[in-house]
Amino acid sequence: MTLLEVSFSGAVFIIAVVMIRAIAINSLPKKTFLVLWEIVLLRLIIPFAIPSAFSIYTLINHNISTPAFLEAETNNVTSAVSREYFVMIQGMEQPAANIPFVSVWFVVWCIGMILFAAFFTVSYIRCRIEFGAALPVNNAYVEQWIKERPLKRRISIKQSDRISTPLTYGILHPVILMPKQTDWTDIEQLRYIFSHEYVHIYRFDTIAKLIGTYALCVHWFNPFVWAMYILFNRDIELACDESVIRQFGDKSKSAYSLMLISMEAKKSGLSPLCNHFSKNAIEERITAIMNTKRMTIITLLSACLIILITVSLFATSATASTDSKTDDTLAVSDQKSNTSDIVADKKSPMTIIHESADILQYEDGAPYIHDILTNNTDSTIVETQYCMLAYSETGSPLKLYWNFLDSSTESSFENIVRTKTNILSNQTEEYRGGWSLYDGEIMEGFPKVGDGEANQVAYSLLCLNQVVFEDGTVWNNPDYENWFKEYAGKEIDIDKLRNYYPYEYKIESD
Repeated sequence: MTLLEVSFSGAVFIIAVVMIRAIAINSLPKKTFLVLWEIVLLRLIIPFAIPSAFSIYTLINHNISTPAFLEAETNNVTSAVSREYFVMIQGMEQPAANIPFVSVWFVVWCIGMILFAAFFTVSYIRCRIEFGAALPVNNAYVEQWIKERPLKRRISIKQSDRISTPLTYGILHPVILMPKQTDWTDIEQLRYIFSHEYVHIYRFDTIAKLIGTYALCVHWFNPFVWAMYILFNRDIELACDESVIRQFGDKSKSAYSLMLISMEAKKSGLSPLCNHFSKNAIEERITAIMNTKRMTIITLLSACLIILITVSLFATSATASTDSKTDDTLAVSDQKSNTSDIVADKKSPMTIIHESADILQYEDGAPYIHDILTNNTDSTIVETQYCMLAYSETGSPLKLYWNFLDSSTESSFENIVRTKTNILSNQTEEYRGGWSLYDGEIMEGFPKVGDGEANQVAYSLLCLNQVVFEDGTVWNNPDYENWFKEYAGKEIDIDKLRNYYPYEYKIESD
């Protein structure tokens, strides 16, 4: 899966969790949402694909094994956004051998990731430097409390005049940092604070925050990931609050809430990888505390059921085909790469048809290719590679800048494209949208090159070079080289261009 595919599927997952959270935040154990957020994080940082018949993508459309936004309709957006969108996809799907320079989009993503990573790193280092000046606390209750918590990791409790609310930092040697103005005689308040911070330490919340920050840096361009990051940190605090209330009982709700209110007025500055006692929306925390209920079998089973259903729907990918009976293990060990081997496994000749490749225009007159492909075989196509050529209305070959937003590319007569859209057996796939074309002369606002003539693209010829089926078989077009020699960079008769489609690819046994 590509980064955009992972980010989009993660966004869908995030939306689902946000909706569940809005409905059931005060009904389910807060740990439920932490589990869901942790699975979202796995989805965002590990590009895995687990096909499932219960996936939301399978239920919506069996033809979409990757997020549907890659084939979104362009009629509902402006032409400028459409062109940028399809050029971005084009840059992702081009074979590596045909991209001499790094994509501009990859460079932008890298710059953004580095900047955000640097921001969080510098913030954390700055805080750790400030915390380094903290002093140990010499207090009888503090020493007793530490002795009663025999963790393998040694816990330290320190105080600092650089903060105004309690927080926890450190993984191997966790430190509970208290404000210097702390009232060390208020034992009840100290019990609540230490218990809250102890839950952070016991659950390794610092590591969870670190993973969340990493996911945010990778997907910095996705606003839904920012929402996830905020809510994930908030739910960490809610889960700790719930744990403290369950530990001290319902009678502690009022006193604990009042302490939160007093802490809210003393918030400290930014320290993104530390666990703050009072960092999130106080209204939500107090409401959640007051609605904390005893854990029952029903609530536990409800939480497990919701997690199972949500993960099944949104953490999995679409199945390639509901009719597929292929053994995956056999497919990997017995791949074919020629026509005769494919036909031997199929009872009837295979036919794939390029129905058309029309030249359409955006609102500003910029041309793009809109092609339609029909799969008349008995197996699902999972990947295609084909060549694209463009011609003027007089049949002259056009040397285009196929990636018109990438100034590092060179103009060429042909453009090799690789797509991974699934096309089921006996199904026609219409590529909604297309490839933005730029010859360096017709578009206003771009550098003018060449002879200065406005060469409007009028025809486009497409020819399949390779087709990969869901069972691992690969068909290489035996006529591709002859086709390329005949059409690429050559003057073509207008009638031949007009009558090129439908272009049929036949695969027959010898």
